[in-house]
Amino acid sequence: MNQQGLIFLNATGAPVLSRADSRQMRAHITKSNFAKRRQRASQGETKGNEGNKQTPQQALHRRKRCQQKSQRTASQANPTKLPSRESPQYVPSMQLLVRNFRYLVFLDIRPTVQDPVEKAWFDLITSEPVVFEASLAGGMRCWGPDDESQQNADLHLSRATKLLVDRISCEQVPSDAMIGAVMTMAFGERMADNDEAWNVHMEGLIKMMQQRRHHGASSLPPVLRSLVALDLMNHVLGFPRFYHPKVVDMLSSHGDQVISTLAPISTNISLLKTAVGAPETGHVGQASHDVAGPLERLRLATHALREFNEPYIKATSRSLEVYLNLLWPLLFPMDLHSVGTELKDAISEFRIKACPYMDLTSPHYILGLLATANDSEARSWFLERIQGSVQVMRQRGWSDPLSLMKKGLEHEPHIHHLFRALWGDETNGAM
Repeated sequence: MNQQGLIFLNATGAPVLSRADSRQMRAHITKSNFAKRRQRASQGETKGNEGNKQTPQQALHRRKRCQQKSQRTASQANPTKLPSRESPQYVPSMQLLVRNFRYLVFLDIRPTVQDPVEKAWFDLITSEPVVFEASLAGGMRCWGPDDESQQNADLHLSRATKLLVDRISCEQVPSDAMIGAVMTMAFGERMADNDEAWNVHMEGLIKMMQQRRHHGASSLPPVLRSLVALDLMNHVLGFPRFYHPKVVDMLSSHGDQVISTLAPISTNISLLKTAVGAPETGHVGQASHDVAGPLERLRLATHALREFNEPYIKATSRSLEVYLNLLWPLLFPMDLHSVGTELKDAISEFRIKACPYMDLTSPHYILGLLATANDSEARSWFLERIQGSVQVMRQRGWSDPLSLMKKGLEHEPHIHHLFRALWGDETNGAM
């Protein structure tokens, strides 16, 4: 897409909120509007108990009015209004819109998306303006470090925020699109290294999950729940994108087997570090008598994760095994090269193409690079994925695309040292 196309998508003449103003608005929405919404829901339930419940026809009519209101809000603030699904030009217009969107956010120039899972993902993104605007905000946030790109990100984020307020005031149960929008906003704040705003969004997500669970709906759509599971290693390394302990606790408490297995892992890793120590050299330090419990629980948990065949879970499982072996090879002996190849195969099964910054904030690629054998096909695969994403981000003006990853690795000096040495050898010292 040329620069004119980019300007068309973002130029509205509307005032651009500052970062401080945007953060204040989002905090107000999370802390105030969710509370008001719960109060309205409680009042609605009280009225229902008095015999004033809406009929299905009335509820449908109310939902349509709310959707029309959201569309009007989007069209007033956004020239890229999503075409109506009933309009004759819907199919070609939406195809063009999605194609341009994939380029803006994912640098994906494929003319069509063939995989049904990926198509369903883009259908969710374009189902409502709120998630579309949130996704554009994320795309603009990592498009470049220049002021124009960051102001465009703030603008799309303010639109998404306004639309989210509309949806909160209209809907009794948060939709998949609303959940996706909030998680996308959280990812954008993680890319901006804004812990405070990230926590605000995640607290809002937790309240949405509670509302959905209260009304009998799944607390997270399957794809988004898989992203939480994929993010375990990010949480362990200290820069989570979607993994939040309260989110995990809620999913675990309602019988999610995968999340129930994942939930205690980071705690047991912390206990093992306390008991054994996190070695600088890869050798186990002086173990205390407290090592047996967390060690055995970690063994059982990593073994249990291998029972799940879903690609995101497999990637988390193999990354965890690599991580534990790199820290404590005597406690977790394994064929590291084989596990690294399995990790590559699991990532290759991902059905949705990730943006470069998604890859560069995923420790799975670093761990896979460290685990695979010299001159192996798997080693080359990991190296090419990392180098390709770094090159793309540097072309956009980012001087240090791996900054978030390196920030996380600072908590693991042994792994950080191994990566710096290997990356320097492969790239002639260019870290």
